[in-house]
Amino acid sequence: MPNTKAVGVAYSDPEFESVTLTGGLYLSSSTVAATGSVQADAAALSAGFNLATGADATKGVILPEAVAGLVVIVKNADAANAVLKVYPATGDAINAIAANGSYNMAAKTCMMLVAYDSTTWYTLPLLAS
Repeated sequence: MPNTKAVGVAYSDPEFESVTLTGGLYLSSSTVAATGSVQADAAALSAGFNLATGADATKGVILPEAVAGLVVIVKNADAANAVLKVYPATGDAINAIAANGSYNMAAKTCMMLVAYDSTTWYTLPLLAS
């Protein structure tokens, strides 16, 4: 379907009413080693699929700044059965956790995070937090 939305000069991304995929949906994929012990020194995640290693119940990873519709998938691949701390970008929040608070992700689990707006991430599945 052709783009029927005005794109503007050079500052807007095109908007589509619908998209039909004829092949498949491919996401970027990366391995990220958890680092630090607070939001400021956690390892950066990117949009797409992130295989997080090295969790030890203190190390963490940090989401990119929330942008409505952005999707990040995180797999805690820790071999030591340890929690991975997942932090939002400064000023953002995950589920009902206070802004800047970490989401403690169980070992060997996987979750999808979707940005609802410019400050709020929701996890799928939506776990109590």
